[in-house]
Amino acid sequence: MKMNASTAKNYKPSYKKKTITTDPYLPKGGSKKVSVCERCHAVYSNKRWSLSSERYDMVMQDPAVTLLVCPACHKMQDDLPGGIVTLKGAYVLPHKQELLNLVKNEEERARGMNPLERVMSIKENGGGSLVINTTNERLAQRLGKAIKKAFHGEVAYHFSHDNKLARVDWERAV
Repeated sequence: MKMNASTAKNYKPSYKKKTITTDPYLPKGGSKKVSVCERCHAVYSNKRWSLSSERYDMVMQDPAVTLLVCPACHKMQDDLPGGIVTLKGAYVLPHKQELLNLVKNEEERARGMNPLERVMSIKENGGGSLVINTTNERLAQRLGKAIKKAFHGEVAYHFSHDNKLARVDWERAV
């Protein structure tokens, strides 16, 4: 079989998957400059955010560093959650402190890997439920899995198709 010259010319063995982020808070491209969030002191370099006090101290000695507001702090300022976790049932209020401790520990673990994953707010509804707002959908999923593993109950995940929003509903009667 003989290949046509035009067919062989169009074939490219290297394929690069294009990722499309729909989150308007994330920067479109990677900046070559080192930047620091003026609120939480997260450091942005090499297209990654990191949260280290040693790195922050080292970077702040450079006069060329750029001060900005990181995407997580910007979402918190605009009160635009990426995930909403709702804890319902008669089990929630008597075990509120245990649930909040688990949420706090999971947030610390998640922030160790990605400082943009944060709990924005925890509110108690009048109906005896807790509503936890997170900066992104991955942390909401992580909290749902951790709470189900530790306290059992039923968990349901709902995802939005037009924007990046996850709703996690956890319920336990007794």
